[in-house]
Amino acid sequence: MRVTLEISDFDEMKKLLSLFQSMKLENIKIISPQSNIKSNILKGNKTLNPKELFGIWKDSPRNIGDIRDKAWDRKK
Repeated sequence: MRVTLEISDFDEMKKLLSLFQSMKLENIKIISPQSNIKSNILKGNKTLNPKELFGIWKDSPRNIGDIRDKAWDRKK
C-alpha cells in the first residue's frame, strides 16, 4: 500500500516519523519532491512527409462511437 503525505515543513515530518515509530511501523520510505527536474523535450522530426499519413484509415473508417465501443468493451 502506498500513502502520500505532503508536508510543508521539516518539524511536521519529524512529528509524523515519531508517531510512526511509536506505532512500530518500520516499512516507511521518505521520498523528497523533485521539483527541479527538467523534462526532456525534443523537437520533432521535420523530415517526415505528413501527406503519406493521409488515407491511413480509408479502409476502416473511424468515429468516436466506434472508438468508445472498442475501448470499453469489457465482455471479452
